[in-house]
Amino acid sequence: MAPKKNKSKTSAKKPKAKPAQAKKPTAKNAAAQPALPKELEKRLKTLARQMKKTMDALLLQALCEFADAWEDHFRTMKDLEDDDRIQLSVKPE
Repeated sequence: MAPKKNKSKTSAKKPKAKPAQAKKPTAKNAAAQPALPKELEKRLKTLARQMKKTMDALLLQALCEFADAWEDHFRTMKDLEDDDRIQLSVKPE
């Protein structure tokens, strides 16, 4: 039978992590995080809470939907511009 190893338990305490503090805006991150009007920020925070998302996730979703909609709009406009169909318009009398 193998002898048991002597495990000494030390009660060394790990230092507690400091709470994360908000970063002060710098020239580098100020452009990436523009200040929102207070009323819009309040609306977005309410939506984020209702959707169970972070503000970052909500803003990313909003920006993706915005880009999708406008890219689709410009594709449609380009397709219509290249269309050879005759378009009639009636001028007001």
